[in-house]
Amino acid sequence: MLYSNFIIGFLWVLSGMLHPFYVSITDLVYKEDTKSVQIMHKVFVDDFEQTLNKHYKVNLDILAMENTSEIDEMLKDYYSKRFAVKIDGKEQEITYIGSELEENVLWVYQEIYKVRKPKNFKITNTVLFDEFDTQSNLVHTDLGGKIKTLRLTEGDGTQEVEFEVY
Repeated sequence: MLYSNFIIGFLWVLSGMLHPFYVSITDLVYKEDTKSVQIMHKVFVDDFEQTLNKHYKVNLDILAMENTSEIDEMLKDYYSKRFAVKIDGKEQEITYIGSELEENVLWVYQEIYKVRKPKNFKITNTVLFDEFDTQSNLVHTDLGGKIKTLRLTEGDGTQEVEFEVY
């Protein structure tokens, strides 16, 4: 009996360890000198490739690409529909900068211009939510070296972070 409980417990723990883990990381960094917010998204290639193939009805192999410029239009479109930022209550225009591949990770770069000493960020990040039920999007907001982190999940894809005036 004890042996069978051990085996069942071990298999249960093992099954939890094998369950896919879906996460992306976004960094928003306010740059006082340029009055801008630099945005860097980090997603795993296999997850994102599956999503792009499905949404744009293509058959991409991102890891085989020389560079990611050929998918920039798709990335720009995809992020424009799933990522938004309000700063101090005002919707921001987000400029797509580009992307690059780093081993099995895809980096997507954006920027918000003409930002003056922000206090409040309202961030929507629903990237990959329509593909993976357990997707989590971590968002690190850096304002003058003070970093605050949000965890956005299905049903909670928009959150706010407040900074004290510095």
